[in-house]
Amino acid sequence: MSKIMIAFDVETTGRNPDTDQIVELSMCLYEGGKEETYYQLFKPEVPIAKGAEAVHGISMADVADQPSFAEKADEIEAFMARADVIVGYNVRFDIRCVEKEFERIGRSIDLASRLVVDPFRIWQSLEPRSLTDAYRRFVGGELENAHSAEADVQAAVDVLRGIRRTFNLEETSWEELARMTNPEKDYWVGPSNHFSWSAGEVVFGFGKYNGRPLFEVARREDSYLRWIMKSDFPPHVQSICKGALSGMDEEDFNQRILSHYGHPPEDAMIDPRQGTS
Repeated sequence: MSKIMIAFDVETTGRNPDTDQIVELSMCLYEGGKEETYYQLFKPEVPIAKGAEAVHGISMADVADQPSFAEKADEIEAFMARADVIVGYNVRFDIRCVEKEFERIGRSIDLASRLVVDPFRIWQSLEPRSLTDAYRRFVGGELENAHSAEADVQAAVDVLRGIRRTFNLEETSWEELARMTNPEKDYWVGPSNHFSWSAGEVVFGFGKYNGRPLFEVARREDSYLRWIMKSDFPPHVQSICKGALSGMDEEDFNQRILSHYGHPPEDAMIDPRQGTS
């Protein structure tokens, strides 16, 4: 007997399933050559972060009249219960978001017992990224004495040369190669990834509010920022929290941050609510 498959995807208020919520859910069930779709927008209990809105284009105004996830939980569970196989690209995030939504309303949903098929993970398994694999692709031949420190050092240099040649990066500076190695670093506020810029907002890069705007958390749970200020965090992290609790408005705060730490890439400062020209 053929198995019933559901492909699904979610869009959320941010990137942390523990504190963010689903604002859009799309599912398609495939059974015996037939397709059945399910689509729903949801009104979340937490604001949609500007960075998330910039990605999926859904604003709080768009979902103002939509039901909550709890109101649709029964039909979502019933639809997903029909599937033997769950399919999605990098679907671990989507599964976790659905599980967390049910957890918030005091329920659980059994997705772990299904077969989960993820094209992203399959791709990774078929094109592995070990040094031996990279050597084979970008240098040619087999890497001898792999996992010997001396051999691995030379192999890393040879692979880098091969990558620069293959992707026409031979004139690229070391500074640009470093940015390609860690592109998120350009968005950091200060010398660590504790805070970063996202669509014109300073957002958390760690902890239970990872991905949520700093000023939103300052309004909702200022005790969390005060805990950071008293704990073993870098001085710039404590200073940023102190500024968020100082009473200045967000625009003035942002200008001070930009003045002190410099400007991130332009796309980090675009407010999706302003649109583009």
